[in-house]
Amino acid sequence: MADHIGAPTPEAPLPHHVTTPLLTLITERSLDEDYAHVAARRAANGEPGPTRPKVWSTAVAVAAFGALATIVAVQTSRDADVQELGRTALIRQIESGRTQVADLQGQIRTLTDAGLTAENTNATLAAQAADLEARLQRLEVRTGYVPVRGPGVRIRVASAPDAVPNDEIRDEDLALLVDGLWTAGAEAIAINDQRIVALGGIRNTNRAVHVNGRPLTPPYVIEAIGNSGTLQARFLESSAGLEWFSVANGLGFSYVPQNVDELRLPAATLRTLRQAEELTSTTDGRSDEEGAKP
Repeated sequence: MADHIGAPTPEAPLPHHVTTPLLTLITERSLDEDYAHVAARRAANGEPGPTRPKVWSTAVAVAAFGALATIVAVQTSRDADVQELGRTALIRQIESGRTQVADLQGQIRTLTDAGLTAENTNATLAAQAADLEARLQRLEVRTGYVPVRGPGVRIRVASAPDAVPNDEIRDEDLALLVDGLWTAGAEAIAINDQRIVALGGIRNTNRAVHVNGRPLTPPYVIEAIGNSGTLQARFLESSAGLEWFSVANGLGFSYVPQNVDELRLPAATLRTLRQAEELTSTTDGRSDEEGAKP
């Protein structure tokens, strides 16, 4: 049987471009094109043509290119791993940050609630302190240990000009007058600039009248702070006031009252307690029975 013209026999080798690896073939063809270009340029310049590179040079170039490609692939894989690790670490940091933010927000809410509670407590304590301050001021006025001023009545009393010692004004007479003024609504009283206080008192020593331990000389000027519009009238209506006028008329005492728009009474000198002591609580919560000694 006749062979077809141009068909390769089984024994004929395959073409070079078929058996050559694709990467090697691309490199060779690229080198051939570069060689032809350089040869043409040298021929035009009258220079000898370049020698054709040897096959081993091509192999070295292909191997280098393959190694470079391998290195790039490995490096790319490593970069991908590093990027994945970095992404995982970043996600963990974000989640940790969210947890911390949630904790801080909880602390802020707790501190805000505590601040509001403290403000309410401070407002309550401020109101209590103001109330205690007002009570203290009232007690200080009543006890006589602070100077005071205000409207009231000034009363000048004296014994009869020709009175014998037994008919002169005595401590019980002045005490009767002071009691009547307290009953009438007086808030503070002084006799000859001596404030009437609980620790003081009006006492007679022989013929002299003492207030808070200090001797007074007649005439006696009683100043009482209170409602000047009603103080004298209410004094006359009180039992002590009626008794005072009965004694005054019987012994001839002089009595000259005067309403005053503003009186100024000095503070009493604070005296140390000699017998009474402050009550203290014992460990079992009961009051100390020795708080006030007889």
